[in-house]
Amino acid sequence: MIKLRALTTYLVERRLVESEQLDSWTNQVNLQLIWKPDVGGLRMGDMRYSATIALERFADHPGRLMALVGSWLETNDQDRDELPAPQFDIAMLDNDLADVDITLEFNEPQYLAEDPDGEIEAFGKTWAFVPFDLWTAEHGEVTSSGR
Repeated sequence: MIKLRALTTYLVERRLVESEQLDSWTNQVNLQLIWKPDVGGLRMGDMRYSATIALERFADHPGRLMALVGSWLETNDQDRDELPAPQFDIAMLDNDLADVDITLEFNEPQYLAEDPDGEIEAFGKTWAFVPFDLWTAEHGEVTSSGR
C-alpha cells in the first residue's frame, strides 16, 4: 500500500490540517494473479485496493485539496485508466470547518525475485517477495540529438 502511504505523507506535508487530524486506511484489498515474467523476476499479480483519507476540522478551500490530490495522482499514479475518480465526502461542521473523507482506489504490482533461499514456491523454483518502491523523480533532464 505504498501509494496510499506516499499520498498521505504528501498531504500531511502540505499542512492542510494538523497531522493528528489526518488519517488514512485501506477498506478492501484484492489480488489479481498474473504470473508473468518481468525484468529481474516475476510479476506475481496486481494488488487493487480502496482507501480512505480522512481530514478532521478542515478549514481550507476544498478546491485546493482536490487540486493537490489530483496533481499527486497525475504525477505519481498515471496508470489510472481503469480506476474510478477520487470521491470527496465533505461534511460541514460550521461555516468554516468540515470533515472530509476522500475515497479512492489504487492498483499496485506485486513482484517476486528468484531466490534459492526464498520462501515462495512457484513454477519449480523458489522466490522472494520484492517490495515495489514508488519512485518520484526530483530532477530531470531533457536532451535532443538533433535540430
